Amino acid sequence: MSNQLRTILAAVLCAVALFGEPVFEWVKNNVDIVNVVPDATVDEPSLENKELVDDIVKIDFSKEDADLVSCFFLELADVVGDDDEIIKTTGQFANFNVMAGILHFDTEFAGKYDGFGDAVEYAIQNAVGLENQSLTDSKRQDLVDVLEAVAWGVNQ
Repeated sequence: MSNQLRTILAAVLCAVALFGEPVFEWVKNNVDIVNVVPDATVDEPSLENKELVDDIVKIDFSKEDADLVSCFFLELADVVGDDDEIIKTTGQFANFNVMAGILHFDTEFAGKYDGFGDAVEYAIQNAVGLENQSLTDSKRQDLVDVLEAVAWGVNQ
């Protein structure tokens, strides 16, 4: 995904987070999202991050869904790692994550993989904390690392 497209997507998601449901509905009804699943190699995470995604590893994903989810979290990690202008706090990331997931997956995964959303939330919260705080370089890297660990975990 090009940096320009990432910036546009981030701007749309921020607008949705700021202006609420009317913008989300407009985007949902007017933007076609194409699911392209490239082959992605995911490096094995640190032992600490493996432990954080252990509940994700236990979920039995279909190969197609695992590839799709893995690519999504790798892209999310890239966006977070490359951006320091739009996503400045853990709270902004939480909103971005929810909106990006809804836009990307729609209702495709609703109820399909029990505990997946909670497991992702657990991993992220344990990597960067529960409270809304500034994404320092160190925290941003921790977040990127755990998102990559989630991408790794769905393929195990």
